[in-house]
Amino acid sequence: MLRIMIVDDERIILNGIRMMIENDLGLSFSTDIVTASNVPQALDLLNRFTPDLILTDIRMPVMDGFDFIREVKEKLPSVNIVILTSHADFEYAQQAIRFQVTDFILKPVSVEMLKATIEHAYDLKKKKEESALHAASLELRNMMLYDLSVQELISTPEQIRQIFPHTYFTVVVLALSCVSDSYPEILRQILLQKFNVCSCFLLPEKNQLIAICNHTQFFVKPADLTQQFYQLSHCETFWAGISISSNSYKSLHSLYINAIQRIFYARHFGESSSLVELSLFSYQDCVQIFVENEREKTLTLLQNYLTSISASSGDLSSQVIYDSFFHNILLYLDNNGIPLPSSGLIPHSCRARDTRELIPEIASLLDAIKRNIRKNNDYCGNDALIRQLLEYIQQHYQEDISLDDLAASVGLHPNYVCSLFKKSAGQSYLSYLHRQRLAAAKRLLTDTDYTVEQIAAQVGYNSPSQLARIFRKYESISPSDFRTSRSSRQ
Repeated sequence: MLRIMIVDDERIILNGIRMMIENDLGLSFSTDIVTASNVPQALDLLNRFTPDLILTDIRMPVMDGFDFIREVKEKLPSVNIVILTSHADFEYAQQAIRFQVTDFILKPVSVEMLKATIEHAYDLKKKKEESALHAASLELRNMMLYDLSVQELISTPEQIRQIFPHTYFTVVVLALSCVSDSYPEILRQILLQKFNVCSCFLLPEKNQLIAICNHTQFFVKPADLTQQFYQLSHCETFWAGISISSNSYKSLHSLYINAIQRIFYARHFGESSSLVELSLFSYQDCVQIFVENEREKTLTLLQNYLTSISASSGDLSSQVIYDSFFHNILLYLDNNGIPLPSSGLIPHSCRARDTRELIPEIASLLDAIKRNIRKNNDYCGNDALIRQLLEYIQQHYQEDISLDDLAASVGLHPNYVCSLFKKSAGQSYLSYLHRQRLAAAKRLLTDTDYTVEQIAAQVGYNSPSQLARIFRKYESISPSDFRTSRSSRQ
């Protein structure tokens, strides 16, 4: 649908254009049209109607079209505006070029010209929507892979619902021995037999094929996935992990980790279901224990962990608990790009005869793992690395920087950089990137007469609406109101 506003003080022209659009153009898409016979009436309509295209006269009583265009561009910087003008007023109307009007239509309005203008506006709208949906899809992918905050997404919930309109989400991961550009489409076609929507992509650096699946039923399990993929892809060696389901896109990272866990446990535990279920159940508890740095708190958490396992899983041997715990630690290190401990650091067999003796043994091994990581990781606590990351963002904020780009600039794993940035800089890389862009935007709003649309492009945003949304979030004011407030002080 294309939302159109027509503004003209001549009622015959106003109604005539509306009737032409509704009855004579033969458009392949629907329209929603509002009309106004003067500028104050049009401005009032803008409070409850957001047009994609405005057709407006210039010479009108009370306020002229230039005043109207100026007001509109402050509120809706990316809206398409087409001026309705006569031959006599054409040179006068050309002054509106500085307001970034899209086009002119000469009166009397012809069917051919009107149709071409409206179809062009619709094409522009579709391109903007496609660009926004592509950006939203990439954001969701990065949020899933790197546990980025939902609050920092530029995309709106409406855009995300356009990509994934159904209630439930499931993540499917294939760990591959080789990769091919044909694999995402092969997997998508297989999964569409079970799920309503599937978005598939390759991560060649991880040898992973990943699918975000969106569906109407809560429990969906494509049991023949591995057989079908093998038959169609001829990939001889791969492992498949299918996550649990969730009713929120905000859980995508947890679903991804769940799928990775299932692959990791299957490769290490085989058919040992007790170890798989125990490890899935206790993963977050194991991570909490590992990241705790105080010895006494670590021992308390270990005791609570063992009590919880005993209550939920019954009488398990010390060896089973030991295997499950340290495989979860190894999985956590791998997921976060932290170099794994040297070979032989974690013995295959535990010495503890019961769970009481297991606590000090696990605690001792955790200390050894952490010492090993600190010893072999030159970047731990390295302020120079953080400065390097900050400088990279400062130099490239105008570009579409991803976490992968940031990690590549220092030669480290994206998950590790994400975690290190939050811990050392006190904010996520996305938050810092937004603040750098907003600082540049504020300078341009204060020192230049660039439009909001031009400024958005210069500081790295895909559209003025993206800039406006982030500006309001961090500054509690719109870019236009910020510019007005600065102008009034000078």
